[in-house]
Amino acid sequence: MAAVSTKVFGHHKKADGTFDVKICVQHEIVRKYLDTSHFLVKKQLTSEFKIKDPFVADKVEIQLRDYRKLISELDDRLEFLNRIYFPSRTN
Repeated sequence: MAAVSTKVFGHHKKADGTFDVKICVQHEIVRKYLDTSHFLVKKQLTSEFKIKDPFVADKVEIQLRDYRKLISELDDRLEFLNRIYFPSRTN
């Protein structure tokens, strides 16, 4: 089953001093990062680059729930996609 989480990379600091929030979708060994419309400054993050700002954390959590729901609805089709896109790993 695929998993989703948030990720803020410390080395992705923009020229204006902000960091973009990404959604990480991981299925088996494949990770993909999706952009969000959220940008945070250092004081809105913990020292481990986790979201500290409650407003942004709530907004991102809603997005994560939506992604988790979509993944759940895929059910067995998720394994079907694995066989199409990664046939060598599904022997």
